[in-house]
Amino acid sequence: MGSPTYHFDDFCLDPLARELTRDGVPVTLAVSAFDCLVYLVEHRERPVGKDELISAVWGRADVSENLLAQTIVRLRRALGDGGDEQRCIKTMSRVGYRWVADTTIVSNATNDTAEQASVRIEGAQTKAGAVAAMRRPWLRRALWIAPLLILAAALGYWRWQTDHRKPIFFSQGTSIVLPADVDAPEDWKWLQLGLMDLIAGDLRQARVPVESSQAVLDLLNQTNATDSSRFASFALVIHPHVTLADNLWRVHLDANSPDGRTWQAESSSDNVLNATRSANDLLLAQMGITTEPGKPAASDAKEEYLMRIDAASYAGSADAVRELLDKAPPDLRETPEFGYAKAVFHCNQGEYEACKLGLADLLQRLPADKYPVLRGRTLAQQWYIYFREHKYAEGEAVLSEAVQLLQKQKDTGYLAFAYAQLAELEILDGKFDQAASDFGLARVNYTLAGDTAGAYGVDESLAYLSMQRGQFAQALPIIQRAYEQYQRMGMRQFLPDLLQDMVTSRRMLLQYTDELAVTDRYWPFEQKHWEVPENVMRHLLVFERAHALADNGRTTEGSKLLEQLLEEIKLDPKGEPGLQGCVETLLAKLALQRGDIPVSLDWISKTLSGKLLEWDSDKHDYADAWLTNVIVTQRTGTPEDVKRAVAAMQTWVATLSGDDDWIAILLLRAQAAGAWSQGQRDQALSQLKLAMNKADKLGVPELMVDVGQVYAQALVTVGKVDDAAAVSGQLSAWSQLDWRAAWTQACVYRALGQTSSWEQYRQKARELAGDRVLPEDASVWMY
Repeated sequence: MGSPTYHFDDFCLDPLARELTRDGVPVTLAVSAFDCLVYLVEHRERPVGKDELISAVWGRADVSENLLAQTIVRLRRALGDGGDEQRCIKTMSRVGYRWVADTTIVSNATNDTAEQASVRIEGAQTKAGAVAAMRRPWLRRALWIAPLLILAAALGYWRWQTDHRKPIFFSQGTSIVLPADVDAPEDWKWLQLGLMDLIAGDLRQARVPVESSQAVLDLLNQTNATDSSRFASFALVIHPHVTLADNLWRVHLDANSPDGRTWQAESSSDNVLNATRSANDLLLAQMGITTEPGKPAASDAKEEYLMRIDAASYAGSADAVRELLDKAPPDLRETPEFGYAKAVFHCNQGEYEACKLGLADLLQRLPADKYPVLRGRTLAQQWYIYFREHKYAEGEAVLSEAVQLLQKQKDTGYLAFAYAQLAELEILDGKFDQAASDFGLARVNYTLAGDTAGAYGVDESLAYLSMQRGQFAQALPIIQRAYEQYQRMGMRQFLPDLLQDMVTSRRMLLQYTDELAVTDRYWPFEQKHWEVPENVMRHLLVFERAHALADNGRTTEGSKLLEQLLEEIKLDPKGEPGLQGCVETLLAKLALQRGDIPVSLDWISKTLSGKLLEWDSDKHDYADAWLTNVIVTQRTGTPEDVKRAVAAMQTWVATLSGDDDWIAILLLRAQAAGAWSQGQRDQALSQLKLAMNKADKLGVPELMVDVGQVYAQALVTVGKVDDAAAVSGQLSAWSQLDWRAAWTQACVYRALGQTSSWEQYRQKARELAGDRVLPEDASVWMY
C-alpha cells in the first residue's frame, strides 16, 4: 500500500501527511483551506461545484458561499496565485472552481513482503528505543513545553481572528469608498467612479452607513486630499483595485479602520460587476456583517452603461454625460432607469423644460405597485419644478406621496432627500413648524443611510429655518457644530455656506467684531488658500466681507469692495440678478449713512427699476430695498414722492402669500415715514410703536435697534422724552456694540439735560460709526 503526493510548480502536496511544502519549506494553511486544496487537486479532471466542495470540506450544506469564496482567496494567496492569471484555481462562472495547474503524481507504494516489512519495523523500533533512552530528559520537558507552545500559537491565532472579525461599529463615524484603481483599457476607465458607487450602494443594502460618492469626491478634490489623516474620522475606508487580464476581471478590496485593523477581499469573474459584488460580500463577511441574500447578478450591458453615466456625472463632466445619453443603445433608452437618469441630469443642469417633461413622462410609466422605489425617487425630484413655479402646496402633496412610497421600501437615502426637499417647500410656504419636523426626519434617515454630509446639510437647513424665524441665537451653535464637523471630515466644500450663515447670524445679533473675524477665516481668498469654485458662492462671501467691514465702521472700504464685486457679477454670463440687487441696496444704504444722498438715490433707483430682487428667494432682501427707497425719498423728495414710494412697497407686500413679521416690521417703518412726511405724527408714532412691539416679540437685535433708534428720536422730537427713555432702555444692552443704540442713548440723555452722559454716548456712537456721518445736534432726526 502507499499514498500519492502531488507536485506543481515549486509545491509538494502530501494529503496523507497533511502537508504542503514549497521548495521543502512548510506552507501553513488553515484546515478548511488545506481540505479545499486536496479536494480540487484530486478532482482536477473536472470543475467542482460550490455545493459539492462545501459538503466535502465542511461536511454540511449550510455553510455560506461567502465563506467558501474567502477560503479560496486565502488559498490562492498561499499559492501565489493572485487571481489575475488563475494558473492554479480557476473560477468557473456560475459553477464553482477547477484545478488547472500542471500536476505530477508521485506514488509512494512499496513491494516489500510482510516479513521484510516486519523486520524493518522491528529494527526501527529498536533504534527508536535507543534514541529515546538517550533523549528522555529532553522529551520529559517537551511533554509540557509542546502543549504550551501549541496553546500560545492557538491563542495568537484566536486573537488575530477575533480582532479581524470583530464587528465594526459606526457610532463614531461612517464608511467611505475611494475611487477604484483600474488596470484596464481606456474605455473601462469609467470603472474608477462607477465601482465606487456600486460598492457604496451594496454597503447601504447591508445596513452599513456610507458617505455618498459625491461627498467623497468633493473631499478628495480638497487640498492635501492624499494625506491619510484626511480619513481618520471615518470608521472604515475601502479602496478597490480592478484588473482585467485574459478577459477575466479581478477585483481586490483593501479596507482599514482607524484602530489599525485591515481587511482584504478578492474575487474574479468574467463580469466586473459580479466580481465587485462578490468581493464586497467577502469583505463584509470578514467583518461579521451579513449581506442580503439572493442579490441578483448584474445585467451586463445595461447596468454598465448606466454606471458609466453615473461615473461621468460624479466626475462633473456634463458634456460626457450628455454624450452618453445621446448615444445610448435603443433598448436601454426604453427602460425607466434610463429615463430617470436623463431627467435627473436635465434637472441638475437647471434645464427646466427638459427636466419637467422628462419627469412627467417617466411618472406615466412608473406604476407604484411595479416600480415603487423609482417612482418615489422621481416624485422627490419634482420638488425643483414646483420650486421654480412657486407652486409650493402642490409640490408638498407630490413630495408627501414620495415619502410614503420610499418609507415602505425603506430607501433611507432617498427618503431623507424627499423629506429635506419637502421641508424646503414648506419653508417657502410659511409652514415653519412642519418644515422643522420634516427636516428632523430627513436628518434621521440621512444618519441611517450613513450620509454624514447629508445629515450635517440638514443641520444647516435647520439653522437657516431658525434664521428665517429670527432665532439667530439658536441658529448659531447649530451652524458652528456643522462647520466643525465638516472641517473635521475634511469636507471644505460645505464650509462656505456655513460661513455665510455664521456671518449673517453674528450681524443680526450685533456681534460685529465676531462677524468680521468670521470673514477673516477666508479673506483674502488667496492668502487663506480658499478655493471656492462656484462664482455665486465666491461672490456671496465677498458681499459678506464688505458688509462686515461696513458694520465695523469701514463703510468706504466696504463700498469699494462692493463696487468691485458688482463689476465681477456683470461679467458673469449667467448673471446673478438677486445678488446684484442686494449689492446695490447695500451701496445705497452706506452712501446714505455717509451723507451722500445723490449717490444713494442713484443706487436704489438702479435696484428697483430693473426689478433685480425678483430673482432673490429671500423676500426680506426685497423688503429692505423698498424701505431704503422710502428713506432716501424722504431725504430727497416731496411728501407726495414719499407717499408714492410707500404705496409701491404696500403693493408689493400685498402680492406675498402668508404672514411675515419681519416684512411687516419694515412696512410699518415705511408707513411711519410716509405719515411723518404728511405731518401725521401721531399716526407715525403709532406705527413705530407697533413695529417696535413686533420687533421685540421677534427678538432680533438688529431689527430692535433699527426700529428703536427711529422710534426714540421721533418721541424726543415731539417732546415725549420719558417714552423715548423707555425705548432707549430697551436698546441699552447694545449701546457698546452698535452706533445706532449708542446714538439713541446720547439723544435721550441730551433731551434729559444730562450733559456728561450725552457727551459720553455721543463719543461712543462716533467711535462705533467709523466713517459714517453723525449730526452735531441731537435734535436732528437722521432717518
